[in-house]
Amino acid sequence: MRSGRAFLILMLLCMAGTVFAGQTNWLPRYNENSAGVSEASLDFPVSLAWKYTTNDDNDVKPVATPAVGDRMVYVPIGDTIYAVDRKTGSLVWDQAAGDDIFSSPALVDGMLYFGSRDNNLWALNAEDGSVEWRYRTGGNVDAPPIIVDGVCYFGSDDNRLVALDLETREPRWQFEAAGSIKAPPLVYRDVIIVGSQGRRVHALNREGRPIWSNTIEPRSFFASPVGVRNTVIYASGRDLHARDLRTGRAIWARPFRAGGPIVGSPSVLDRTVYVGTRDGSVYAIDTSNGRARWRWPQEGAVEPIASSPVIVDDMIVFRSGKRDVVAISLDGSRTLWRYTLPEPEERVPTRPDRDMMFPDDDWMMDDMREERAPIAPEMDRDFDARRPTERRRRDFEDMLDPSVAVTDNALFVVAEDAVVYGFSNLAPDNVPPRLSDPVLEVPGRRRERVQFTPELVDADNFPERYADDIEIPGTPPIFLSLELYDEGSGIDADSINVTINGEAAEYTYDAREGLLWYIFDPRGAAANLPNGVQRIEFEAVDWRGNAVRKAGSFTVDNRLRPPEPPRPVRPERPDDMMDFPDEMMPEEYMRRR
Repeated sequence: MRSGRAFLILMLLCMAGTVFAGQTNWLPRYNENSAGVSEASLDFPVSLAWKYTTNDDNDVKPVATPAVGDRMVYVPIGDTIYAVDRKTGSLVWDQAAGDDIFSSPALVDGMLYFGSRDNNLWALNAEDGSVEWRYRTGGNVDAPPIIVDGVCYFGSDDNRLVALDLETREPRWQFEAAGSIKAPPLVYRDVIIVGSQGRRVHALNREGRPIWSNTIEPRSFFASPVGVRNTVIYASGRDLHARDLRTGRAIWARPFRAGGPIVGSPSVLDRTVYVGTRDGSVYAIDTSNGRARWRWPQEGAVEPIASSPVIVDDMIVFRSGKRDVVAISLDGSRTLWRYTLPEPEERVPTRPDRDMMFPDDDWMMDDMREERAPIAPEMDRDFDARRPTERRRRDFEDMLDPSVAVTDNALFVVAEDAVVYGFSNLAPDNVPPRLSDPVLEVPGRRRERVQFTPELVDADNFPERYADDIEIPGTPPIFLSLELYDEGSGIDADSINVTINGEAAEYTYDAREGLLWYIFDPRGAAANLPNGVQRIEFEAVDWRGNAVRKAGSFTVDNRLRPPEPPRPVRPERPDDMMDFPDEMMPEEYMRRR
């Protein structure tokens, strides 16, 4: 009897080991109906566990969302797939694919499938990156593949949707669309929905025969359609449409129109569809009537949202702009976590901009006007950071950002500088945020700014003598800025506190620049800071609860005249060059003369 039990336990252990050794499947939108709902469990906050720098010298920005397996994260950047250990961030293997990869990979039964701009659909061994096979098309393969029941559905710039049998590696059928296909198709129930850049959306049956089609305006279809009950929901331009899956009849009285283009795929849960838009908002929309339930943020907007939101547990996770990763509650009422990726180093372009494929779409233009946002716009009433708006054409890859890849206890994101970040709620983080590099700016003579560098020390052990080091008149505007950054779990913006002489003071926090500002600039009648020592304390807490408190001080004396701006120091001519003729002097010295 005991031997029988032992044999049974041994068999169960072997089976468990076999399951563990297998590769988890991963679809670009998490499930076959492209709902964008992850079955993972993830508790916030999460902390940075590792980052991997690819050192990719290609100036093409990342677009594809990583695929996540049991042991590795598969990241397409430039023309290469990188397989990175999901726990340590170390490189396991990489594989070049002939040309740029903008297609998010699918991981099924140990095989990695993705498209490339070398006109091929690729199939790699996910364990070692070896090439198993390639399927040749007549154009760029930018759309992510969708794999259902052993068939890979994918489109390309040759205007064809292909249903490729993965066992025979032969197409079961091909459908000719009216334009290039940039979005993955929806394979839902017995219907396939595909949109093209030819201003058409098509519904097909499983044999590839047309059921219905509709015109879309404008000529843009980037996002994957999503299925809910007997309805298909898809985005084109700023509009979100809902149609009967089998007849194409409009379900809503009118499409939902957002304030900016919808380029990321919608996510749907229960009777609500969630979309991010390039106007900097997330909308929750009733699937029955197309009306917005709520909008995040309720006031204003964040950076353009050009990726697909992910629903995990009772949260929505998405990218805001190029550098922010945000998690909000499913009802849009609370921000649960926000992390700002470091600013990328400036790269010199190595290729000219190409013409965008949508020269006649006016909806693109307002969104693509580039404006340089000023640092702390309240700094100077006379300062005008605006510049004439520019209209420039953009390519498909310029319109999209990689989405966040979510799995149990972790998430992964690719920054625009080709650095891969791995976050985990199991990663240790006991380091407080960094408050550093204070700069005090006051009005000087000739209306020029004068900068001072106050001493910044721990608030609990602050010697008041530091106030004697800087004496200024109290004439506004006066600015004191500090660098505030936390690499671990990010800054909880609601935790920031600034006091001056023990009383709460207004401040500005720019997460993208990593700057915290105290600005003294009263409106109306001029009001100087009072004479005496001004002690300012800054406090911030990260999402893990680690706190930092720093203090600085200076002395105000309103009898003082505005300080003189420092004059540039002119370099003196070295003695050993006095007798040298000009043509023999170093070039840099000649430029300074």
